[in-house]
Amino acid sequence: MLSKFIIFTIVSIITTSNGYSFAQLSDSIEIESKLKEGNLIQSYLYFQETNITFGEGNELCSQNDCLYEFEKTSFDDLFGDDSRTFSGTLKIENKKKSDTDSISYDYYKLSGTLNLINTDENPETGSKILIYEGNIVFELNDEISATKKIEYTSQVKLYQPDNKFELIGRSNE
Repeated sequence: MLSKFIIFTIVSIITTSNGYSFAQLSDSIEIESKLKEGNLIQSYLYFQETNITFGEGNELCSQNDCLYEFEKTSFDDLFGDDSRTFSGTLKIENKKKSDTDSISYDYYKLSGTLNLINTDENPETGSKILIYEGNIVFELNDEISATKKIEYTSQVKLYQPDNKFELIGRSNE
């Protein structure tokens, strides 16, 4: 009886201890970026050096090997409250339409509002980790005027003063 309990406990720990990383799941996305403050408005943080990890079979990039680029993408404090908006464009390779002679790209409009839920502050160094949660949407208008939306329930960690951005999202579908 004790051995069955121990085996059950080990299996439970293995199956439930995936932490905050969903990248191994097909309906997930992870984004890491260095953000740069805007020239005119410092609360506008623009994506610079960015890395995306897609879960295997993800709708945006099923093999996690697509070329991509963020265009005019930011994480902004528009309203001066405890929320930030995520907006911009993701230019990403469409592997189904690309071939050896040319690369085809899809353009997804990005949007979302994330609310501040927690902060961790180091009084000695002044560094902070601000944790936001909310939904982000990737919206594609394809050639037949149909709109395709992929929505992710997401958590963002914003490390200050470095302006390091980490997003972990899981599809709502």
